[in-house]
Amino acid sequence: MSSDRRKVLVICKGNHCRSPIAAAIITERSGGALDVRSAGTHDWHLGKPAHPLMIEAAAAFGYDLTGHRGAVLDTELLCWANDLIAVDDETALAVEVLAGPDRPVRILGSGITDPWGGKPQDFAKAIVEIQEATALFHST
Repeated sequence: MSSDRRKVLVICKGNHCRSPIAAAIITERSGGALDVRSAGTHDWHLGKPAHPLMIEAAAAFGYDLTGHRGAVLDTELLCWANDLIAVDDETALAVEVLAGPDRPVRILGSGITDPWGGKPQDFAKAIVEIQEATALFHST
């Protein structure tokens, strides 16, 4: 049951490139043991699909992002999540402002390069970085 699983929220700036694929990868790596969602600190892509180049790159790695729709970080999501994971330092700072000093925010790896505005290979590179950063991520 969903309420029994640990709830993980992955956050990037726009919920358009990095956090949607990170959520998909973490979900797969956990074998479904985690309830994973993603959001952005800005509402630039609220309700919109993931970036077309990320959808394409994700498919090449075996992930389906076609059902993703952008969400913005809000109080409801902060209350829902047990764990907050930011994709980089800048995002972590923004999350800390919203979440407050008592909510720890983990950074995914050493920070994931933002492929926004880049070429297809930049999106693939971000996926590889996320895969490497989540290699040890599990449900405990």
